[in-house]
Amino acid sequence: MTGAAPSPLGPVTMDRRRFLAACLGGVGALALGGCSPGSGSGSAGARTLRLPGGAIGFPSPFAANAGPGYQQMVLVYDTLLWKDGSGQLLPWLASGHDVSADHLTHTFRLRPDVTWSDGRPLTAHDAAFTFGYYAEQEVLPPPVLVQPPAGIADVRAVDDATVTVTLEKPLVTFSEQVAGAVPIIPGHVWSSIDDPPAALDLDVLVGSGPYRLRSYAGDGGPMLFTARQDHFLGPPHVTRVEYEAVEDQFAALLGGGTDVARGTGLRDDVLAPFAGDAGFGTVTERGASARALYWNLGREGALADVRFRRACAMAVDRAALVSRLAAGRGLPGNPGFLSPANPWFAPVRQYELDLPGAAALLDGAGYLAGEGGVRRDAAGRPLRFELLIDAAEAPLAEVLAEALGRIGVDLRTKAVQIGPQLFGTKLTGGYDMAVLPYPGPVPGGPNSDPDLLRLLFSSEAGPSLMGATTYANRDFDDLAERQRTAFVDAERKAMVAEMQRIVADDLPVLVLYYPDTSIVFRKRALDVWYFTPGQFPVQEENKHLFVTGRKAGVGTPPESAPGKG
Repeated sequence: MTGAAPSPLGPVTMDRRRFLAACLGGVGALALGGCSPGSGSGSAGARTLRLPGGAIGFPSPFAANAGPGYQQMVLVYDTLLWKDGSGQLLPWLASGHDVSADHLTHTFRLRPDVTWSDGRPLTAHDAAFTFGYYAEQEVLPPPVLVQPPAGIADVRAVDDATVTVTLEKPLVTFSEQVAGAVPIIPGHVWSSIDDPPAALDLDVLVGSGPYRLRSYAGDGGPMLFTARQDHFLGPPHVTRVEYEAVEDQFAALLGGGTDVARGTGLRDDVLAPFAGDAGFGTVTERGASARALYWNLGREGALADVRFRRACAMAVDRAALVSRLAAGRGLPGNPGFLSPANPWFAPVRQYELDLPGAAALLDGAGYLAGEGGVRRDAAGRPLRFELLIDAAEAPLAEVLAEALGRIGVDLRTKAVQIGPQLFGTKLTGGYDMAVLPYPGPVPGGPNSDPDLLRLLFSSEAGPSLMGATTYANRDFDDLAERQRTAFVDAERKAMVAEMQRIVADDLPVLVLYYPDTSIVFRKRALDVWYFTPGQFPVQEENKHLFVTGRKAGVGTPPESAPGKG
């Protein structure tokens, strides 16, 4: 499916800062000229929104990198459906969406008189072309967010206004993860392009989206988008979207250099200047990201022993991590992986802090104390492991080393730069234990559709950046596949709950904590902001808000009410 996690090495060279921006919503350090402080509203009803961050890749569907790059790209391109701030999948290019009784065939009726930015009409033939073109790619170079959809048996344009998509089997995630995520592209542009990731000419950026790209200075550089007054939903609420890379988002917001700042686990001193100022607003999301501890089960020995992993979990005070590392703004990690804020969350075994219990578990497993207090396995090998971690996470590494040291596990930190050194090393299995930021450069997050559990833990999903290394459980794999075709919520929730219980028992990965994610915004520029429920395909900077200026709906006639499916 579209949500499959990509590998870390892409066609566009990215330094650490830009990779961090793609993974975690960080920013770069280049300046956009011509943007004066306080330019949120201009003359003649013009409204400019200045966002922190340069270009993340090239804004085509095949070269935009990770989540932030996707958010930039879909200003130019549209999808059949699109999610608003209430979590509702709205008709977007499609004015209607019907699903057959067997959930195999999706029929989309396109809006009339939609045009590409070059003036040519958009038809169902373009939609059919898009799916065929994506299918030819097999896998796109990562970290491109939306990969070619799998499991599609047939796509055809019935007429100029109607396209049908027939699946090989029913998929409960199709509407959100395919129809609501795959950008429709013009056949008259892309039919002659054999290597889409290498098509980096501005001439290919012909889209149906609400904006045109007016300036682009390369990966990491400034960008300017201007509104299309002829967009099918009407003139967008925000008329100019400017991306400017800044060194410190919150300092830039205070100084008037940007209209938005965002971060995770923010300290009081960062938020305090905005708290009493009526000119700013703040929204916060719980469980939108995580710091997760991975064990390399492929290394065998203690790492492959669930008793060892459980003892490690019992040695770490996850509630204390929230207070020490996230300024109290967050949630302790859940062994079932899903955030407690996720509507699909189910209670599982929690591994409360219990040092005597952890020691007893290791004793019973035959890991006895040796020289210097470091335990050894039955073969006499010390429980000494290397922890792969982002260099910026040094405080977390120290806490983990101290915690595991108390139960006789010697943890030695290998700090690397976030990007290929971290995710690439993890992907190839060149580590003992690792801490990764989730979602990193993959779609979704801990609050996403529970199919993320399949992508992370099913042995049939294949290796991925964020997947559990060499983990396999047949019962889990069976449930993971069956929940994809369960269209009754109660039935799917029962399966997903059992999947969480299996993951918590086997513990191939342990979420350490979920830092809160906050957005602080200048109300004069845009007085509404939200996190997109489900976090897919975007979390923040949802173009729906830029187009409509509100949280929900599109404000179009009744015949454009949300479609079915």
